[in-house]
Amino acid sequence: MINPYKVIKEIGFERLAGSENERKAAKILSNYISELGFKPKFEPFEITSFDTGSAKIIADGKEYFAHPHGLNENAIIEGELVFLDNSDIVIYNKGAFKDKIIMSYGFSRKLALKLVESKVKAYIGIGSPNKKANSSSHRQKTYKDGYVNSVNVTHDDAIKLMKKSGKHIKIEIKQQVEKRTAQNIIVDIPGKGFDENLTLVFGHYDSVSRSPGASDNAGGSVTLLKVAEYFSKHTPLRDLRIIFFSGEELGLLGSQAYVKQHLKELKQRVNFVVNVDVAGDDIGTDHLNVIGSKELLGYLDGITKEIGMVFNSKLDIFSSDCMPFTPYEIPSVNVFRAGGKGSSGIHTPDDHPKFISNSGLDNTIKATLNIVERIVNAKVYPVKKEIDKSLKEKIEKYLWNLSYEKPELEWEPKYKK
Repeated sequence: MINPYKVIKEIGFERLAGSENERKAAKILSNYISELGFKPKFEPFEITSFDTGSAKIIADGKEYFAHPHGLNENAIIEGELVFLDNSDIVIYNKGAFKDKIIMSYGFSRKLALKLVESKVKAYIGIGSPNKKANSSSHRQKTYKDGYVNSVNVTHDDAIKLMKKSGKHIKIEIKQQVEKRTAQNIIVDIPGKGFDENLTLVFGHYDSVSRSPGASDNAGGSVTLLKVAEYFSKHTPLRDLRIIFFSGEELGLLGSQAYVKQHLKELKQRVNFVVNVDVAGDDIGTDHLNVIGSKELLGYLDGITKEIGMVFNSKLDIFSSDCMPFTPYEIPSVNVFRAGGKGSSGIHTPDDHPKFISNSGLDNTIKATLNIVERIVNAKVYPVKKEIDKSLKEKIEKYLWNLSYEKPELEWEPKYKK
């Protein structure tokens, strides 16, 4: 019987998409799958990735540690530091910060483009209080089309650096970027041939740089293993496919590659997908985030309560591997647990196995397995292929910012960029 926490410790190391460590984690997971009697299949896809580099900021003769954004190549940048309480000022005051080094809270895909348009020299992102510097990354398209050199610093160092606003500083970045091959892991569990519906259950197994990614998303990965374990002993009525995606942390690259490769099958056979992303906190709150209809939300919330579990359930988009399926009106439920030490350290070195436990994984595993078992064994497939109109504009905006390209949609567009 698979011990989830044992697996989390086994893959509790940085797992950057396309890296040797990603392949190491894939081998560990595939060994468990093989021991269950299934034959894992690997689907490779090409990406631009990197080796975790280093960076420092030099101001008034003092050095401060910084974590370079992923896909940021070697660079030396010098210029005037400007601290902004809100980075949106760059968007409103067009051109006001040309050749400046901006330091502010947070980083977004929208801001990334505005920094380039504003000809900002570099960007310093500020981490949350009492946390280590977090990991961020440029996207594939911004790396190709041009980006602003960017690093992240801790909250404490930002307090020191903000006093240098208006002064000349220097940033040094050392990081190797190159083309690489990442891989998704596919596990097919044939059903009894009741009908032709195919249900997908997935989560990502890669991590951000400098993080062991225990809750995000080793917790989701072991949940998938437990689903596979159950169905190795209980053949479902309908076909089931479990997918371990890579490249989620670099912009949902594995799920995008999968959708592109399997689009005909998705349109013909797939009416519902389950995504597990973030799990394992000892103390936390459980969530069902549904991208679909109000009826689906009520159904999933109800069958979870039937087994004695109360999850916070809502209808909304969710920034994870479910999103590339939404343009084709394929609904999803996103199962996750957050609010504890592990998830509060997401995208930092503190997303560590020591903050995760088997008891913290129990609810996620039980709820996911209950949903999947009910769906694949229902006498009538209980999910319609539809997404509530209240979510469609949100989906369109998200997909625009994900790839910076107009998304293909199965409905009439509501959002015009």
